[in-house]
Amino acid sequence: MPGLGFALETHPGLRRPKNEDAVGHLLTPWGGIFVVADGMGGHRTGEVASRLAVETILGYLKEAEPSPKALLEAFERANARIYQEAQRPENRGMGTTATCLLLDLPYALIAHVGDSRAYLLRGEEFVLLTEDHSWVAERVRQGLLTLEEARTHRWRNVITNALGSFPQARVDLLGLKLTPEDTFLLCTDGLSGVLEDRTLREVLRNFPPEEAARRLVELANEWGGPDNVSLAVVRLPRDLPKGTRPYALPLEAAGGAPVRLKLGEEPEALPTQVLEGRPRVGWRDVLLILLWIVVVGYILMGYFKRP
Repeated sequence: MPGLGFALETHPGLRRPKNEDAVGHLLTPWGGIFVVADGMGGHRTGEVASRLAVETILGYLKEAEPSPKALLEAFERANARIYQEAQRPENRGMGTTATCLLLDLPYALIAHVGDSRAYLLRGEEFVLLTEDHSWVAERVRQGLLTLEEARTHRWRNVITNALGSFPQARVDLLGLKLTPEDTFLLCTDGLSGVLEDRTLREVLRNFPPEEAARRLVELANEWGGPDNVSLAVVRLPRDLPKGTRPYALPLEAAGGAPVRLKLGEEPEALPTQVLEGRPRVGWRDVLLILLWIVVVGYILMGYFKRP
């Protein structure tokens, strides 16, 4: 994609003996696909789980047309593959987070499991797009912990949702229409758990993707490097293609909130967006119209049969 800038970095940090994170990307005619994953399970299993997630998601989306359904199916394949591997005695406890950005310019779809994150820098505004699937994050949403308490809580690394831990996992799915030079940051908690959001924002604002990615890893290690650090920085070109897509944007369909689906659920149940200025009519709409015609016809027949 001409004008698309991006960089991916992964580093074991300063306190971990090995790197259990994985990152990957694939450029496509419609934009690109970027994935970060943070494996868990100890020994070699975390490393295997994150690698399987990235390979499976990229491999499936490489052959599929971009859509919410394709993105969920890619996560479903990854979950099934990792869960199967986790049934082996030596792989017990295997699982991984995964956050994927699918660019279908001028739109973006994001799927997310775990506590790896996706941020968006648009102009001066820096927004966290995803919600962590962790014990402390759920307590923050319930008002039982503050953000500062969550950052230092002893259970801050307890994940409540991961690929491969269960036969089914809950996937957060969201989408948005893009503007020129939007910048995305995908990262594992080895970055977001160490650096404050304002630091992430300033680095992304002031440096191109390659330099920003390198500096963020360096800063995380300067602040102790307690965990593996992985990230992808993606900056859109100044000129974006125009047009619409035949699928609903999950964020729009939910009125601005991420849509949370279990693997296997159909995103086509979401409302369809306007296509080329006209609403797209689904089969449910056709049935309702036919039913309305039958009811009206029945009423009119009864009226004209009266003496």
